[in-house]
Amino acid sequence: MKNLIAYRTPNVWTNVLSFFISLTFMIVWLPFIRSLFDGSSYIWGTEYFGLRISGAGVTPSFIFLILQMSLYAALIVGLYRMRNRKLYFGLLGIWWANVFGNLLFDILKNGDTMFHGDTLNVHFSLTYIILPIAAFALFLIIRVMKSEKVGAEIPWGKENKILMYLFLGMLPVLFLLLSSGETSGTSDQIGVILAIAQCFYIPLIFKPFNFNKELKTSNAY
Repeated sequence: MKNLIAYRTPNVWTNVLSFFISLTFMIVWLPFIRSLFDGSSYIWGTEYFGLRISGAGVTPSFIFLILQMSLYAALIVGLYRMRNRKLYFGLLGIWWANVFGNLLFDILKNGDTMFHGDTLNVHFSLTYIILPIAAFALFLIIRVMKSEKVGAEIPWGKENKILMYLFLGMLPVLFLLLSSGETSGTSDQIGVILAIAQCFYIPLIFKPFNFNKELKTSNAY
């Protein structure tokens, strides 16, 4: 991690984009971590451009979640730390098509698309919110592209290390919550809430800190 240099600094647009990435990251992180920690007792499923993909624990369909996790790992780490910005914006385009293109396809095909969260008993239609959110996400990508500025190279710092260690410390707790107790029981629900919180916590690990100090040092030379 020591060589994980940040080449861009946060601004209002990257912060909002990071929030949107975290929001959509939930639909991958939850089935990914629950398949690992819950095992075959956890059943997940999704519609992906007309193809039904589902599994129970770590089955062959888990490869789909691994591919999705790889995309999100690149998006989260690369927001500030990927040097090749053309590649990064290409990944953002893939992310938009992967999430919003898929949802729009589902709406066009079926007339509606639903979100189902069985553990917390959350079920609602996404149809009326997808169009404005998809448009705003596309707007965000364009704004981030236009707000790009070349700055000082910011090293992986003490704050990043602390956040990483805290995240690693959460995993055994999450494992105990998800692997013990009944499905949709109290411990299971607490585990799901913690996993959702992690979706917003993980991007903070890779966010550059003390960048104002680094910029002043760079300008001094």
